[in-house]
Amino acid sequence: MTILINHSYVVGYSAFRQQPLWAAYRVADADQNVDYDRPQLFYDDERLDANMRVGPEPFGKIKDPKDSNKKVQLNRGHLVPNEAINQQFGRLAQMETFLMSNMSPQYARMNQGIWARLESRILNDYAPAMDHVWVLIGPIFNGDEAKVPKLERKNGLTIHIPEAYYCILFDPTRYPYGRMSNVEVMALRIPQEAGREEVSKDHITSIDAIEKATKLDFLTSVPDRSEAKAEALVATDVWASTPRRRRSVLEIDPDQ
Repeated sequence: MTILINHSYVVGYSAFRQQPLWAAYRVADADQNVDYDRPQLFYDDERLDANMRVGPEPFGKIKDPKDSNKKVQLNRGHLVPNEAINQQFGRLAQMETFLMSNMSPQYARMNQGIWARLESRILNDYAPAMDHVWVLIGPIFNGDEAKVPKLERKNGLTIHIPEAYYCILFDPTRYPYGRMSNVEVMALRIPQEAGREEVSKDHITSIDAIEKATKLDFLTSVPDRSEAKAEALVATDVWASTPRRRRSVLEIDPDQ
């Protein structure tokens, strides 16, 4: 795995899967946002070796794994979203979200539906309500490697197509944030077949279940007991969109 550190997010890129296995970013309650135009182009990440660059071209269509008579349109799906990074980190950081090292082949209906709704909720509801939210996202592949759909690129590379995506949200509620007892957690699993519905209880899972499906190990710097408790947690419901807590503002005399 290759760790790629950008101005506003980090990814763990897999040469085998030809996409990130995880990406992490932070969204805060910003006093003022910026809003640059959405870039029109995607870019190969030149930090990767040439044999790991899949090319910026669209992913096109594949046969529907559940119906060989149909085809599924794929999007170059951002793991770390353009809009949140654009508003909070500026133009250069926004451009970095269009690196192919941040892309995964997502079903267009899912990408433009439930996934876009989740990204919007994180930016426009959770961040203002909770001061700041940490997001950990990535793909989940079929456990039977022979059944993982694949996409061949013009340069000969093979991109593996996930069956679902995970999204783990961390809401630090009080200091010190390094203690899991001071952090609320919600883990979600969004299948590729999801459409334009809202995120619901049906999508809630645990970090344990995500680790089992991805073979990744999260929260490794957290003490074992706290890690085990946090990873076994299953949220009782999707976090509400209404504010639960607002940042306390320290009033300072403008002349000071």
